[in-house]
Amino acid sequence: MREIEGIQNVMRKLEPHWPDIMAHFDSENARFKALIAQDHDILGRVLKCHLVVEHYLNRFLAEHYRLDDLDQVRLTFFQKAKLLPSSESSAAFVKPGIIELNAIRNKFAHRLNAAIGNRDLNAINAVLRVARRGVRFTTAFERIEAFTTVTCTFLVVPPQKLHQVFMDAFSQVRVNAL
Repeated sequence: MREIEGIQNVMRKLEPHWPDIMAHFDSENARFKALIAQDHDILGRVLKCHLVVEHYLNRFLAEHYRLDDLDQVRLTFFQKAKLLPSSESSAAFVKPGIIELNAIRNKFAHRLNAAIGNRDLNAINAVLRVARRGVRFTTAFERIEAFTTVTCTFLVVPPQKLHQVFMDAFSQVRVNAL
């Protein structure tokens, strides 16, 4: 007994159509090669920034809300971002950009040919205009990486002796509805 029975019959039936089959294969192979050749460095940079921000987001939420088991709750990145305070916290300043970064990451996670346009960076640009005033970025990815640095800094919970200083300094910061 053969492992694959009937394959010879299949090949006999396909043989007269082989030129069309190969032409179709070549066409599909060209599409595959174009998709697989997409620049993975861009995807990697966006994903890395997202993961780094999530690390600091987890730390902030655990410390801010005094949670010992945040990772046990299994919240999505978006749910965690929505838990950030919208006022009176350094995290409020970067919250809209964090939500925007998640949307950008989702574009890359679900579309092989995703691209980032200026409309994708509104909240991120707003943070950079304040935190990186005067710095010129040549690519959207440079903006995302700069935003990541700023965000992680703003998500660090200060030591207890400086906590009130930060609370007072950010007491007037408010985030508009997202």
